[in-house]
Amino acid sequence: MIGTVCGQEQESTDQKLGIKLSISGATLLGQEFQNPRPKFGYAAGIYYRKDLKKAWSLHTEFLGNFKGSKFSNGDTGYSRIALLYVDAAVLPKYSFGDDVSSVALGPYGSYLALSSLFVGGQQASEANDLALKPYDAGLAVYYFNKGRIASFQAGAKIGLVDINNGINFQGVSPRTGTGGFIRSVGIEVGVIF
Repeated sequence: MIGTVCGQEQESTDQKLGIKLSISGATLLGQEFQNPRPKFGYAAGIYYRKDLKKAWSLHTEFLGNFKGSKFSNGDTGYSRIALLYVDAAVLPKYSFGDDVSSVALGPYGSYLALSSLFVGGQQASEANDLALKPYDAGLAVYYFNKGRIASFQAGAKIGLVDINNGINFQGVSPRTGTGGFIRSVGIEVGVIF
């Protein structure tokens, strides 16, 4: 029994399950939308880290992430697209010699759970379930700074997939439906516990 308890303690030092909370700034770039601006939101979820060899570990995370974009298109134009994605990432992580600072780089995948279009200053959405592809994929890069209670995390997610699935807003300016590409780009700053 003593051996089992000691073995479990030993195993738990090379892996960690925790919570991630972040604020984010995202926008939708490409040829389809005009005058994009950053939209601020947040992300929350869980992460799992498994130490591998020496300075290397594997950081995985699964979280809800509010993305989208604001637009500067006047009082009658589309002003905001709000998106809720469920993100999953698998990131090889390298810790520097001090074991306080580390970087991670790797792929992520996203599933679009909700989408809404807002026009002008309206508080209610003009349309829901926009014609965006339900799946997105891209590259995530993060910097970590380890603390005693929580660690600081900052990074970016760059979508590599064209998520336009025939989007065309009827009766809303500026014109859409051109078939131009749309990509999601965002930055995150947060803490992991």
